[in-house]
Amino acid sequence: MLEAVGIGAFSLSAAFLCVFALDRLYDTPFAVRATAFALALAGCMVAPFYLHRWIWRNRRLENLARLLSHKLPRIGDQLLGIIELAGSPTEQARSRTLCKAAIEQVAEDAVHRDFRAAAPDSRHRLWSGLSAATVLAAAFLFVLFPAAAFSSFDRFIAPWSSTPRYTFTAIEPFASTIIVPHGEAFTVEARLNAEATRWHPERGYAQLGDQEPIVATLEDGCYKFELPSQIEPSSLTFSIGDWTQRVQTEPKLRPELTALMATVGLPEYLGRPEPTQTDVRGGSISVVKGSQASFSATVSRALSAAQVDGQAATPKADTIASPAMTVDDSRSLEFQWRDEYGLAGKNPFKLAITARDDEAPTLACENLPRVKVVLDTEQLVFQVKAHDDFGVKSVGMVWKGVADDLVKTPAKGESPLGVGAHDQTDLQLGGTFTAKSLGIEPQEIRLRIYAEDYFPGRERVYSAPYRLFVMNAEQHAIWITEQLSRWHRQALEVRDREMQLYETNKQLRALSADELDSPDARRRLENQANAEKANGRRLTNLTTSGTNLLREAARNPELGADNLEAWAQMLGILKDIAGNRMPSVADLLKQASAAPNVMASTPQAKSGPIAGQVRNTPGGGAPAQ
Repeated sequence: MLEAVGIGAFSLSAAFLCVFALDRLYDTPFAVRATAFALALAGCMVAPFYLHRWIWRNRRLENLARLLSHKLPRIGDQLLGIIELAGSPTEQARSRTLCKAAIEQVAEDAVHRDFRAAAPDSRHRLWSGLSAATVLAAAFLFVLFPAAAFSSFDRFIAPWSSTPRYTFTAIEPFASTIIVPHGEAFTVEARLNAEATRWHPERGYAQLGDQEPIVATLEDGCYKFELPSQIEPSSLTFSIGDWTQRVQTEPKLRPELTALMATVGLPEYLGRPEPTQTDVRGGSISVVKGSQASFSATVSRALSAAQVDGQAATPKADTIASPAMTVDDSRSLEFQWRDEYGLAGKNPFKLAITARDDEAPTLACENLPRVKVVLDTEQLVFQVKAHDDFGVKSVGMVWKGVADDLVKTPAKGESPLGVGAHDQTDLQLGGTFTAKSLGIEPQEIRLRIYAEDYFPGRERVYSAPYRLFVMNAEQHAIWITEQLSRWHRQALEVRDREMQLYETNKQLRALSADELDSPDARRRLENQANAEKANGRRLTNLTTSGTNLLREAARNPELGADNLEAWAQMLGILKDIAGNRMPSVADLLKQASAAPNVMASTPQAKSGPIAGQVRNTPGGGAPAQ
């Protein structure tokens, strides 16, 4: 029975030591632990087997006699015989004396025998020694490394349980599957559990499939494995000290931004209560100062964590919402996110928010002359275009008279032209100005157009001033007369100049062909041609200004129709001369200066326009050729 106990103790302790040793190398599989447990259980079953065989089966004298007969057959058979004789009532009834004598004879023969020599061979010392050694070794482990020993013991006696393997190198465990960025090199950090670890290996190893192991050194309690890019799932095995773990890597594309909506509520003074929404995936947005803005970013995958400007934000499915903010200054907003698989966006998304002022409105005025003489009954019709980003409030005109000796009380006033609305960014309307209807006496005034927006306290935006000379019919007639007199003087100057040129033309016509071919004559011809062109331009300008004066005079009923008709006839003659006759003279002179033998015949053929005639005109002697 000592042998049986030794075998059982050895089986238990040896199996435990095997499991303990294997747990130091790797996570011992269930099959190995179950086999060790089964062998230990089989070793312990020796004790009941031995109990049955050596005690239960040898509980009677005849069983012991038979056992002795294996090694001492003679004495064993004798003992078996007298046991049967002693137990037989028949033999004892026949002759009790003979039975006693037989027993005494065998007893005398057996007294000289050592029955221990007939006992079966026993290895109790060997098994006792082995069991003692293994039990002491196990006890030693429990004393020195109790956590590791109890962990291996639990895994040994209950191999079907999920008791975790104890390792002297304690690493924060990984999930069974690690999601890595598709097609990108990635880093996996294995961090020591500072409280639980008792071994700090200098190096750790990570192996992707059948590739060469990647080595990482211990830095600040962490092993950083720089692993190559993956496009297909593969196994990844970590080995650090006695800690090992195998996981699966699954490459996935990083979560990308799919939409970024800005919800902007404009300041109250703009009168637009409904917020506007804008897609700002371009990375910038311009917002008027004082607006309330919030942003909602949508990512291509459900999110587990997010940050807005470094502050944690709780995502809803695939959406990140920023808190509402008042935009007073330009700033940037940074979005970061991590999806349900732990993958972050490749780079944070930065949104540039530009805070801009509510600009003043702009306006343009058409068909309103900068400087004009107007009758007090005359109506000026013009067009005004006003624009403002957030609505034109109103458009109008203001005027102010220019003080002088003749005007005691300069005019001053304003008149609205139209009103806009909060949502009307462009306003186009027609305006009219009639001095008499506005109560403006004849005088010089400065007229300006203005526009207003809804910005509180902002001054009106004014156009450049328009200079208007308001006159009544009598004043206007006097002014027209003065202008016509001035025009007449200029016409006389043009006539006198043309007479001078005519005399020169006659001198040039009198030259012979050879004289005209000389360099000096050619220069005179060229100079004469240029002088004719210059005087023609003066005449053209004169006719233009005369036409304008005629139109101005036609607006005044005080001026007689007969005089206007006479001036119109005179202007017609001047236009014909300026447009047809004087340019032809200049062209002929130019040709003559460039080509010999031309002047010999050409001036005479064209003698009419060159010689010219001075005719009396209705205006009192304006030149004509």
